[in-house]
Amino acid sequence: MKFTEKVKLDIAATFGTLEFLGHDGERTKAGEDNQSVVLNQRYGLSSSAQEGTVVIYLPADKKVSFDYDTEVTLVNPTISAFATATYNAMDVITQIFADDIIPVAKNQTNTQSNKGKEAN
Repeated sequence: MKFTEKVKLDIAATFGTLEFLGHDGERTKAGEDNQSVVLNQRYGLSSSAQEGTVVIYLPADKKVSFDYDTEVTLVNPTISAFATATYNAMDVITQIFADDIIPVAKNQTNTQSNKGKEAN
């Protein structure tokens, strides 16, 4: 499989339940005159399927803030991977990008379960 393009993800299967942990800084590069240019905002989310923290990159102008452990979901997530060679091995680095992080609507979950009960 070539990773020349970003791979789209099945959010539920890949991450399970996601909970917001917080802003984890910015990804930057040196621009003209050695001025720092922000490429992405970096956020930490707790993932039940990955059994730990995953780092999500949002666009530079997108800033989000939720209470700690708020259940969230990703909008249009993609993954980018690349390998780096080290002495006798290769390390595969993955980066997860999304257009936005939004809270999971509790009403939506309750509404779906109620529809199932009404059908019976």
